[in-house]
Amino acid sequence: MKTSLLAAIAFIPCLAFAGSTSTSTPPEVARNLSVMTERLKLTQSQQDRIRPIMVAEWNKKQLIESSTLSDKKKHDEIGANHRAALQKIKTVFTARQMAQINDDMNHHGASSTNPGT
Repeated sequence: MKTSLLAAIAFIPCLAFAGSTSTSTPPEVARNLSVMTERLKLTQSQQDRIRPIMVAEWNKKQLIESSTLSDKKKHDEIGANHRAALQKIKTVFTARQMAQINDDMNHHGASSTNPGT
């Protein structure tokens, strides 16, 4: 389960398009939020605050991937988008939840796409 949590958190980079008009939650976002909810025991309020960030990131990632940018530029843009979403999501976690994420990352290795770094 720890690996799934890290995968869900690592996914978060694709989530932040502020002008998104989509009201539905993409299945990939729903799965990742479900993993985070189960592992971190997110409250309904936390889920409600995180979901739009994740959906916006996912929407922006889709736009970037379908653009005519070079592969390197796409990679850079998606990474920047992910880091911005992570910063927003990290503000929703409690100190205990952040400690749990950091502990999990210490056991599995941290990376620049994970929120504890």
